[in-house]
Amino acid sequence: MTDLMRSIDDSYCSTSGLSARGDYKIFYSHIHPFPLLVLGLNPGGASDGPNLVASDSYFEQWEHDYPRFRETVGYALARPICQLLSTALATKSVDALRQVPATNVIFRRSKSINDLSTTQMAGATEAKVAIGRIIQVVDPRVILFISKTAYDLFTKIHCLRGTVSEEESSIIRTPNGVNSACIFLRARGFVNAVSRSVELLTVGHPSRYAVRGDWASVTSALRSTLEELGVSPIESAGVLVPIPHLPEYGETL
Repeated sequence: MTDLMRSIDDSYCSTSGLSARGDYKIFYSHIHPFPLLVLGLNPGGASDGPNLVASDSYFEQWEHDYPRFRETVGYALARPICQLLSTALATKSVDALRQVPATNVIFRRSKSINDLSTTQMAGATEAKVAIGRIIQVVDPRVILFISKTAYDLFTKIHCLRGTVSEEESSIIRTPNGVNSACIFLRARGFVNAVSRSVELLTVGHPSRYAVRGDWASVTSALRSTLEELGVSPIESAGVLVPIPHLPEYGETL
């Protein structure tokens, strides 16, 4: 997969005009067939600051940002998303979590989404081909979106128009200023890259919402949905493979 991942990286750089690793980030993990793919919004960091990444090349040893940086203060997403995936997939195994492919719908780095150097739609559109190739490799039954914004962009760009159906009864909301935020949603849509329908699950950003009392409802809904779809417990789903153990990651969460 190294050659493929390098090819995806090179193609994106050609499309976007970006070349410095401080300006973009595609991979958070090894890319391989798996029933679940995690897609966030965009990578943090900037060209003038530290940019944490678990692999200096293409994750040949199955490195993974989330478990690698779960104790790193400057990586706000890592610990809560590890905890979310641990609960949802019914596992404490770090080596199991290292096998969950992860990336974003936008590859341009920014300190916050408001600091993005282009519009969100433009950023997601320039990543379209690369995301499509990743989805073809992973061939997921389920895509888990980390934020409603990531889900909205994906369905507009990567799904056949008119095919996305949302399960209204699944929606969990939480107060968000004068409005409310959607922190869980179950949907299904025809994903063009694999020419079939895929389950689309959305959670609120764990670094923001995991401390709220209603987060337990989100993790419960996610776990029960993945159980229904045969993805959880992940250790009995018949999808894990032997991978190199990395002592610095530890064995359990």
